[in-house]
Amino acid sequence: MELVLSKIKELNSSITRQIMTRTLLQSITGNIDDLHNLQKYFHRVEHIPGLSDFIRGLLRDADNRTGSAVLFERIGRQANDQAKRKLIENLLYNWAVKGKEKNTYFYEHEGKCVPRFFVISPTMRCNLSCRGCYSGLYSKKNELTEVELDNLISQARDLGSYFMVISGGEPFVIKDTLLRMFRKYSDMFFLVYTNGTLIDDSTVKELARLGNVAPAISMEGYEAETDARREPGVYAKASRTIRALADAGVITGASITYTRENIDTICTSEYIDHLISLGAVFTWFFMFMPVGKNPVLEMVPTPRQRLECGRRIDALRSEKPIFLADFWNDGPAAGGCLAGGRTYLHILNDGSIEPCVFSHFKVDNIRNKSLKEAANSEFFRSIREAFPYNDTGNLKRPCMIIDNPEVLRKSLREHVAVQGHEHSEDLVKDERVKAWIDSYAEEFARLTEPIWQQEISNPASRWYKAGANYKKLFSREYRKV
Repeated sequence: MELVLSKIKELNSSITRQIMTRTLLQSITGNIDDLHNLQKYFHRVEHIPGLSDFIRGLLRDADNRTGSAVLFERIGRQANDQAKRKLIENLLYNWAVKGKEKNTYFYEHEGKCVPRFFVISPTMRCNLSCRGCYSGLYSKKNELTEVELDNLISQARDLGSYFMVISGGEPFVIKDTLLRMFRKYSDMFFLVYTNGTLIDDSTVKELARLGNVAPAISMEGYEAETDARREPGVYAKASRTIRALADAGVITGASITYTRENIDTICTSEYIDHLISLGAVFTWFFMFMPVGKNPVLEMVPTPRQRLECGRRIDALRSEKPIFLADFWNDGPAAGGCLAGGRTYLHILNDGSIEPCVFSHFKVDNIRNKSLKEAANSEFFRSIREAFPYNDTGNLKRPCMIIDNPEVLRKSLREHVAVQGHEHSEDLVKDERVKAWIDSYAEEFARLTEPIWQQEISNPASRWYKAGANYKKLFSREYRKV
């Protein structure tokens, strides 16, 4: 009987996915009015919270001709049919619905934390040498074999992570290996952070054929800003790559590190328009982080700059047909820090497993631990149990490294975690760096606390509606595991 019920559930799931895919493909045509086709499908997904919320929001925005509807109108015009199909099947269904069900199963039946996605840096080799690179000090040796990488991706998919982020180093240094993985795991969706300089015409054609890969091309602003941090000619190559990918129908975007030097450029209306003109349909914003030996502290945006950048990006979201995400300033939207397996973890080229891409400390390796075991290490548990990291639950300062530094320091004092590379420990042991981080955290808390208190006191706020439980909204499943 249990087997029969399982088969029935699997059949229903397959039918739901097929109907959803067909309806969304008929709706994402490049004509915003066609999004209203989703209305006749809505009754089929009302019982699926994440999916029903997504479609409800898309229909609302279609009525107002704004927000996500304008973005999907662009995707409908620009993406090829295969890219749209894989976005729907792999990301919106396999990951957001099917994967979430698997996550819930592991928690409810095994009491295990299972991250929603994984970041893998399969190589730390790179053809560039950018100033202040967060990963530049890692060893380039002892890389995972293709068999090990294959096993790792298979484990992640079995845990429900049909969405995987590939970083580095420069991923396309091992282009052939990655393309084989993208082909084999055609039911998964891959976001790849790349400098874009190694993506040639044949790679563009293959990515367009596959449809399940979204490259995020690193930019620092215009030519002057990009080439100053990277090297002359990089901006031109990266721009050509974005255009070529977009012209081929690949869903592509940009990855921007904002620093004290470029922050007044990258969060302007004119610059976002420029990215849109290149063909970018999404942009991820990362704040420059002070990691490694003699970290370049003068490149870190000031607390006031960071806060203002967040305000500008938030305003641009409502104006522009592009998806914009700011990992540090969007703490409330993401429900706080994602690290330590709470939402994701980082796997290095040698198999070591870190809490996040900027917290370079490790206790386990996928060569001798499964992903599920590693995600539930005492080290990672201590990080999750510290959530929301500060007494007021201020999610506008979510980071355990730069906003709430005592969280990382305490976890490292209590657990034997090895540094990922020489000078990783400067974050927690170098008195000059510690003093600078403490001063930064104090000032950012002073700036954001009144804003946060106002937000949680606003009856229209999701946090006000959640009441005292808002601190637990995104961590309740994981605080005890």
